[in-house]
Amino acid sequence: MIELVLTSFPFILRVVYLRWRGIPVTLYTVHWALFLWLVLALAVFFTVFYYYPKSYTGIVAFRTIPVVAENSGTVTSVAVSAGDRVQKGDLLFTVDDGAEKAAVLVAERKIVEAQAAIAAGKVDIQTAEAALAGAQSQLEQIELTLEDQEGLRQRGSAAFQQSELERAQNTRELRLAEVDAAQRRLDAAKLQVASILPARLESAEAILVQAKVDLNKTQVFAASNGIVEQLTLHVGARASQLALNPSMVIIPDRPEDEPPFVSAGFSQVTKSILHEGMAAEVACDSSFNISMRNTVLPARVARIQSVVSTGQMTPSGRLIEPGERAMRGDIVVHLELVHPEHQAVLMQGSGCMVQTYTTHVTGALEGGVLAHGIEALGVLKAVLLRIKVWIALAAGIGLGGGAH
Repeated sequence: MIELVLTSFPFILRVVYLRWRGIPVTLYTVHWALFLWLVLALAVFFTVFYYYPKSYTGIVAFRTIPVVAENSGTVTSVAVSAGDRVQKGDLLFTVDDGAEKAAVLVAERKIVEAQAAIAAGKVDIQTAEAALAGAQSQLEQIELTLEDQEGLRQRGSAAFQQSELERAQNTRELRLAEVDAAQRRLDAAKLQVASILPARLESAEAILVQAKVDLNKTQVFAASNGIVEQLTLHVGARASQLALNPSMVIIPDRPEDEPPFVSAGFSQVTKSILHEGMAAEVACDSSFNISMRNTVLPARVARIQSVVSTGQMTPSGRLIEPGERAMRGDIVVHLELVHPEHQAVLMQGSGCMVQTYTTHVTGALEGGVLAHGIEALGVLKAVLLRIKVWIALAAGIGLGGGAH
């Protein structure tokens, strides 16, 4: 509307001239003025819409944290209510932990058993050492007897008896076997205490740790500072483990080093105009007020997404035809506010209108009269933005429409 008014001056001047000269105002006498008006209107419309892209799809984006149970089970207690503020580590709800406590008890008993087995193994070592010492002592005695019999035989003594020598030799072989067996029992006992039983103890301790982890999973804690919303849980219900069906949602506090920003979609034809650092203004539904104070907020383009989301291709069982992707998609632009004090004005999730401004024309037109004229049209777009805000406020329906 303002563009039509601004470009109507040739027609108005022509009508005033005809009235002053007393010439009747007819279509024939004003057709050139009407044509010039049309040409100027088209030129202004094209210039404004090309160099000053606007989007009605802006939104103050924010994150949510779906809360689900790590262990499925019956809810035994709910420690929060919808709207409560929680701190990281606060208890949210618990599920039945009977099976997990039993598993912890079993694991603790296995540790006690393994420790007792190690103590018994040490006693077995002492017993095996004593048995080995006894076997070695008997071996030494029979070897002395054998030496005596060998000595008698060599001297040709009448006291020598062949049967006694053979009995001593057989007994010596038996004692050697007993010493070997006692040594093997000692080695086996030491192996049990040194390797097998400690490994069994470590396994039991690992099972206890896992059992305690599973027990801790029956208690669900807040993973971030924030506000609890969308609480659908109650005592006796079955806790869900699916993120698509959370028990509650936490809206986390925004980190201080991550200020709120506005994301907006622009037509792909604006790619040659939009650039990082570009001046812009943001008007969000939730900040409308009749005084217009903090309603239109200065901003700048912080980042432009390098891809258009509708072009995503994912592997499937059949080939994808480009015609199936009929929607052209938008260029996603992220904007940040110029003044930090305005961050408190933005309500998370609010819908916004974004108006960008070309404050410096580059290329062949740079520095020329036409470039200055294009840059001056920003005032027109700023006025139009505020008029639209007033109309939306008066209508009570907020901003709406599409992007161009």
